[in-house]
Amino acid sequence: MTGIDVIREKYRKVKGKTIAVVYIFEGDNSSGFEHFYVWKGKILTQWMNAIDELHCMPLILDVRTFVDKAINGTLPHIDYVLNMNSGTYDLSSMALVPSTCSSLGIPCIPCSAVSIVTGENKTISNHIAKSIGLNIPQNLDQCDPKGIFRPVSLGNSMGVTRGTNQDYEKGIYQEFISGYDITTPVVYNAVTNRMELFPTVMYLPDNEDLDWFYGEKEKQTRTGIKFKIVQLDPKTHDKYRELADALVVQTFCRIDARVKCSEAALYHHASKQDLLFDDIYFVEINVMPTIRDKNSFCYSFNSIDSADLHYPCIEAQKQIMGTVNINSFLLASSMLSFAKTMY
Repeated sequence: MTGIDVIREKYRKVKGKTIAVVYIFEGDNSSGFEHFYVWKGKILTQWMNAIDELHCMPLILDVRTFVDKAINGTLPHIDYVLNMNSGTYDLSSMALVPSTCSSLGIPCIPCSAVSIVTGENKTISNHIAKSIGLNIPQNLDQCDPKGIFRPVSLGNSMGVTRGTNQDYEKGIYQEFISGYDITTPVVYNAVTNRMELFPTVMYLPDNEDLDWFYGEKEKQTRTGIKFKIVQLDPKTHDKYRELADALVVQTFCRIDARVKCSEAALYHHASKQDLLFDDIYFVEINVMPTIRDKNSFCYSFNSIDSADLHYPCIEAQKQIMGTVNINSFLLASSMLSFAKTMY
């Protein structure tokens, strides 16, 4: 069998499956369901379209209905769950859907409860990243004005602040790395049968300020910055894959870091050479990354060329399904990741 025949056979195994999209609805503030971010209709629609493109069947359920039916044993047949229960102040709530899936024996996309409570907790994920050899910014005393504070369990850069921190026990306070933010998607590859990196994206502020960081305001407005594809050296590639494996990520995730540099000129030539491992400092791993039009994950996907390890998978899906986009590719890759052990 040729490579395309092998992948075609893998797609045959996931075609026609029922995928439950489990989401939170706006205004649900009941006990245990306090959310700081609600997926909007457009994001849900893109995943719905992806399910249709893969010739699968959608089942739409809000979190409360999904859990209630799971407890009462009244859920219809489900092959996969797409977890759209976004981050909460309490990580145990964020892990509710994958925990329920685990009890039912249903694969949960993008990750398990274990991945959430270890990856989304910045204290734990920093310890794990350090244990596998990634560079971690030095912890600072809370009175040191030169640091940056990151809450333990909030996403979307909520609560991230520079300077002296008053909530020391609620997060991590570390040395601020002067330079630029980079982000790297890591996605299951059906050809190599392991997690592989998408192109790395560097965030470049219009003011070229080395003390700038991609914070909450910037993520909301998405203004004042541009993206640039940069290259990681082989050691960083290996460590990123090792981190994804350590956190039991089987589908897709995103790793954020800072590139240390002393001059703004770095980004003018960064794409022409590998960023060195010694200059890259781990910030966090997002095991439930937002997939949204024109964000960094999408930019990275659209930057994949014929030299990338994911290129054969993308081309194969395009031939087999007739179309491919970021949502359908991530969904198909996730299903194929679980299918390798299910069939």
